[in-house]
Amino acid sequence: MKVSEAISMREKFRRFMMGRYGTDSLNQFLSVVSLALLVLALFTKVPILYWMGLAVLIWQYYRMLSRNISARTAENYKFYTMKDNFSAWKRQQKAQWNNRKLYHYYRCPQCHQKLRVPRGRGRIQISCPKCGTQFIKKS
Repeated sequence: MKVSEAISMREKFRRFMMGRYGTDSLNQFLSVVSLALLVLALFTKVPILYWMGLAVLIWQYYRMLSRNISARTAENYKFYTMKDNFSAWKRQQKAQWNNRKLYHYYRCPQCHQKLRVPRGRGRIQISCPKCGTQFIKKS
């Protein structure tokens, strides 16, 4: 292949991708998921994993080649929102685990607000700051 042909192919690809969405974080995540499913299907010989991996891969390419940029941006925004919510939940669980020797965690029976109570105080009356419900628990 000559240099002029390579430039020509590069230019054709650039023109083809013009106005298309391209890749984003959701597409990268879908790529990893599809690869994991396909490798898992290879080792376990479970056909449903293969078809799921293939479907995720097709969805990834559909998103990448789509011209509906606003819809793909909205999907990526929802993905980031879910990812941030999961990260916050994970941080909260880690903090709870690290503080497990200092605090008990209870839920308010009325509004289900999570409450942190110091350990080693015996039976105490807990007041929910959100709804004002009082209940007795052992700390």
